[in-house]
This record gives sequence, C-alpha cells and structure tokens, in this order.
Amino acid sequence: MMKTLKFRDGTVIGETQKPYFIAELNTSHFGDLEVAKQMVDKAKEAGCNCVKFQSWTAESINSKTFYEGNRIAGRIFNKFSLESDALLEMAEYARSVGIEFSSTPYSREEVDFLVDVCKAPFVKVASMDLTNYQYLEYIAQKGVPIILSTGMGEMDEIRKAVATIENAGNTQLCILHCISIYPPEISTIRLKNITGLMEEFPNHVIGFSDHSIGIEMPTASIALG
Repeated sequence: MMKTLKFRDGTVIGETQKPYFIAELNTSHFGDLEVAKQMVDKAKEAGCNCVKFQSWTAESINSKTFYEGNRIAGRIFNKFSLESDALLEMAEYARSVGIEFSSTPYSREEVDFLVDVCKAPFVKVASMDLTNYQYLEYIAQKGVPIILSTGMGEMDEIRKAVATIENAGNTQLCILHCISIYPPEISTIRLKNITGLMEEFPNHVIGFSDHSIGIEMPTASIALG
C-alpha cells in the first residue's frame, strides 16, 4: 500500500502523488512585508505549492541569557521576526495569489496561532526541535499533519521523535531527510538516507529538506520517491 498524507486544505502528498514543493522564505524578507509578498509572488510564479515562514520572536528563538551579554542580537532578532498580525497577513496574502501558507513555530503559543488562526495545512517542525519531546507531544495533540525535519539527528533520536508523535495519537506525519549545512557540499547530502527512512518508517511519507544549490538533488530525491 502506497503511503499518503492529507493536509488540512485537502492536498494529498505521497509516493504516487505529484511532488509538493515548499518554498522556504525563512527571514530572507528581513522583516519587510512588501519584500515578503514579492517572495511569495516569485514562489507562486516558480510553481511552488506552498510558502513557509518562521514564526519565531526574539523571546521564543533564544533564551533570556543569550541576550544578556549581546543586546544587539536582540534588536536584530526583533527586526527579522514577524509578529502574529504580520504572519496572518502573509497567510491571507499567499492564499489570495493562489499558494498555500505555513510556518515553523518555536513555542506553544506560536503553534496555537498557526493552527487555530492562520489555519495552516500542516505544522513544520525544525530539526532543532527533533529531541524536544514535550514540544513534539504538544504539537501532535493539536491533531494536525506534521512535517518533521531530521537534520543532525541520529536514527535513535528520529525513532523516539516519531514514537512521541504517534503515542500522542497523531499518525499524520511526513519525515524529511535533512542536512543542516547551508549550502552543503554534494558529498555531504547522502541522498539515499531517503530510502533508509522509507525502510525504517514504512507507515509515513518521506520527503527531502534541501539546502543545495541547483536542481540536481531535489530532482534525484523525487526519483527516490
């Protein structure tokens, strides 16, 4: 049986479906909503299915002690982050031009806003939260599809993360092979980890979080399923 995953907007992804392309906008807009909207337009023009932002604020992305000796960092993080009303505006704008919206949250409040207010079709979990098990459990209990990145994760850590989500009653999961280097050398990408994840997690859809330059790696990832 071929694995599929249905997002909240009705989109189905999986081995027998067309590739689903998510354009990662991150903070490349530098906090400027007009720039962000231009990036959304270009993602739509390029044929992407979804644009993904980052939901963090200076308070949710780093601890208080991080800023105590580096106050400039706090100002920088505040400048690059998008407040809730800005994220909602981007969600509405993206859908108005015919592309879906999601984001990566870093706190429970950001999860709630993304799911309950922005109506994101899925929640994206960053690699840095792969071992944040209480947080994974909280997201899982929202009952929405989850896309889980696994950069820098060992297989035992990935297994535990998947088990945490499943034990919370959520089997709506896509697991991404990910190399947390920006950009990576081709020799570091280890694309066949995709097939390894397929063998390890036969009940879940497997994807690829790509930071490489060019189209060769994503094209090859599609050939791997």
